[in-house]
Amino acid sequence: MTSARALAARVAAPAGRILVILDFDGTLSEIDPDPMGATIDSGALRALRRLARVAEAMPERLALAILTGRAVPDVVARVRVGGLRYLGNHGLEASWLPRHGNVRSLVAGAAGRAAGSGSAGAAAQLGRSVAVALGDPDWLFVELKGGSVAFHYRRAPDPAEAGRAIGAVVDDRLAAGHLDLERSDGRMIVELRPAGAGGKGAAVERLLAELAPASVLAMGDDRSDVEGFRLLASERGSGLLSALNVGVHDRTATPPELVEAADVMLDTPRDVGRLLNALAGALERAWGPPARLYEV
Repeated sequence: MTSARALAARVAAPAGRILVILDFDGTLSEIDPDPMGATIDSGALRALRRLARVAEAMPERLALAILTGRAVPDVVARVRVGGLRYLGNHGLEASWLPRHGNVRSLVAGAAGRAAGSGSAGAAAQLGRSVAVALGDPDWLFVELKGGSVAFHYRRAPDPAEAGRAIGAVVDDRLAAGHLDLERSDGRMIVELRPAGAGGKGAAVERLLAELAPASVLAMGDDRSDVEGFRLLASERGSGLLSALNVGVHDRTATPPELVEAADVMLDTPRDVGRLLNALAGALERAWGPPARLYEV
């Protein structure tokens, strides 16, 4: 496997801005059977703080974004690092937390052309309807995210059968009239989002348009991340930027699409932290950042 330092050097080689795009669950955090139990890996947290100091001192050189299926307030409370863009609900929500900013005061705004088109009432109704149809099993966690709803089934005794059962009920409800929502499946999750809102691919496209990076490091572990990986590979193929797509293995169910789309696969979130830390070191060595970079 290529070393973290060599990968970091590859990302840092082009002149111009580097954009780092990170998923949370399975990338910065180990997957937890309880979706509300996920915590950021300590090494990844230290590396993010270090990179945030670099980005504050050299915004023309580095920008950081968390792009996750979680709602923005949820993921911000788990990461708690300022100087990052937080894009939640697969990019439908967006917010910026300044360095030393107050996590509790953060307000997420809509992002993308269809971000506001979903009905929170319809999502909540669908969530309850599916749970009741399945008999309210204790392994099912229904996550409401504004106009989106996600059904987590990682704790089911037979996850494959649970996924099929959820999918069948969801498809039945969609056919019955929930036409403003569309289904998207991930690892141990069935999710419904506002129709036409786009996913992580659209969110990555918006980040590229806003920040015009010369180099992009994207890291993720699920099917939803593949959209962004494929877009970046296309941009790289057109000579528009340099990009490194890094996938992270799941202990039980790494999606084959992710392996195909990734340039490199890492084993754990701890390895993600090592790569981020190596990138921070590469930038500090090359650019000799000012003393304030090391202030707490």
